[in-house]
Amino acid sequence: MPSQEDLFSTLSYALFAAPAAVVVIWVVWRVMAWCLYHTAQVSTWVGRLPAVFQIPITIGLLLLAWPLLLLALLAWILTLAFPSLAVEQGEAPRVFARNKSQAVSYIFLFFVALPLLVVPTRYLADKLEGPQISFWHWLLVFGPIPPLLIWLLARLRRKQDW
Repeated sequence: MPSQEDLFSTLSYALFAAPAAVVVIWVVWRVMAWCLYHTAQVSTWVGRLPAVFQIPITIGLLLLAWPLLLLALLAWILTLAFPSLAVEQGEAPRVFARNKSQAVSYIFLFFVALPLLVVPTRYLADKLEGPQISFWHWLLVFGPIPPLLIWLLARLRRKQDW
């Protein structure tokens, strides 16, 4: 069983790693969707060429762009598994498109505010309590999270009622 210090350290690390992981997953998905769209465009273009040119161009594209093709394949598999992830027909996905969802914006603000609250409270807890991890250490560091969650849920709830 892990010690209380190890558990506390792991949980505080997760507060910083989880939001970064969400952002990385979102960016990777956007890049995969972009690759899938442009793979379909290039495939259509190559399909219109005479057969004499199709084979060398296809081999050259496979040799040069195989990582992008793998990302496109993964995006295709994910859209088969989760059809709601698919991009609208004929619409080009943009990697750096502005988000139109207010709920996603509030969730992003929540994850931005989380480290801004936890870092000073962890520093304060370390100064007050010392290296030992006690109940007050936990309360001081993780105490701001419930009010922040209440704010997030109230915002999402208010947006949902409109």
